[in-house]
Amino acid sequence: MKMITAHAISEVCSLPRWPEQLADLTREAWTGHDGKCYFPYRPLTEPMYWATEVLDQWARKTMKSWILVDEGSIIAHVAMVLKEGYWELGRWVALKDAPRGAVHGLCEKAMEWTRHHNLAIQVECTQAHSSSQYICERLGLRFAGLGILAAIEGVAWDIIYYDNLETLDFIPKPGIIGEPLRRPVKMKEEFRSRLIAVSEIITTTRGGDLPPQHFHILPHREETVRQIIRMQI
Repeated sequence: MKMITAHAISEVCSLPRWPEQLADLTREAWTGHDGKCYFPYRPLTEPMYWATEVLDQWARKTMKSWILVDEGSIIAHVAMVLKEGYWELGRWVALKDAPRGAVHGLCEKAMEWTRHHNLAIQVECTQAHSSSQYICERLGLRFAGLGILAAIEGVAWDIIYYDNLETLDFIPKPGIIGEPLRRPVKMKEEFRSRLIAVSEIITTTRGGDLPPQHFHILPHREETVRQIIRMQI
């Protein structure tokens, strides 16, 4: 088993059918028991997107990937993607039978790179499960509040933010539901119905079913999430 780092993308491109492998990996990781893929950002489930857009991002160094390979087969992927003024740690996918801790190990390598370059980092976990939140906390990242995405193909998606600011976790306040990297996510009227719905489906179970039926949160974050919601509705 071998880890390919952000600085050795030529090794990725030498793997057999690498665009198909990365697209299939993403699609499999986000497919529910009904056989349908629920990934919010569908282009990453298409080989052509990897072979064109992502390859260009790698070349321009606006996206960096860490990939775990076993005998030519890609089994896990993590990326840093350059946004406006910060890097987003995301695109975490792994095969269901990947070694335990595969994604966490890749994230640790990505974080080593960002610390070396002193970069601002943000993570957007979804409410589908709490595994990614658990990884964020193991990485020493800061809980930075919530976000609400528009429904995609009838599926509601919420965000649990983390960042690498060395300050206290986000403190609930009226009119603000999150503050990743000191950028306030302001409460909007269109968020109200979703926040009410979230308040009724919060669970501290690990989760993982797709499409998400509950809002999965780590046990020690539950009261903070409920307080964020109470202050808005």
